[in-house]
Amino acid sequence: MDQDRDYTDKLLLKRMAQGDRDAFTELYNKYWEELFVRVARLIPVRDDASDIVQDIFLSLWNRREELEINSSAGAYLHTSARYKTINYIEKNITRQHYIEMLASLGERGEEDNPATTLQRKELNEMLQGTIDKMPPKMKEVYLLSRQEQLSHREIAERLSISEETVKKHIQHALKLLKNAMGQSGRPGPGLSMATILVNIFF
Repeated sequence: MDQDRDYTDKLLLKRMAQGDRDAFTELYNKYWEELFVRVARLIPVRDDASDIVQDIFLSLWNRREELEINSSAGAYLHTSARYKTINYIEKNITRQHYIEMLASLGERGEEDNPATTLQRKELNEMLQGTIDKMPPKMKEVYLLSRQEQLSHREIAERLSISEETVKKHIQHALKLLKNAMGQSGRPGPGLSMATILVNIFF
């Protein structure tokens, strides 16, 4: 079945290279949704995720005459989506969303390949080590927020502190986690934080 799909894609690419808009539309309809689902796992803003996928197809059409796609159309489009997602994350890596996504690695039960499993394990150990070194009150606030999913108000009431103090503890905790991963965003040799995120979650 995969061979039939690849063969069909090659015919569509050939027709598209000759300016056939129907062939382009068929590829678009065939792959848009699965690309969007994958990108949206890492891009929390749906419009941004949609724009990334739209850009991929726009580039495919604009470069139709010069492209030499040796793999399948699906493989080419997924690779393009990975690179564009990595670029997006690198530009937005300071957003709390990505720090928290990495901080939640140990809570995800998805199956990985061996390389991804190792990356997940090493990151989780590094993050847990950082959490263990936090000042006691900061660690307590952070864990109540992460593990028990308590709101700032609920944490403040439980610990008899102000909501502003809770907010500052969490902000400082996230900053420590980010610093632990390195300001350059390189938690591992030769791999950017964005690349590791995509490897794990894409």
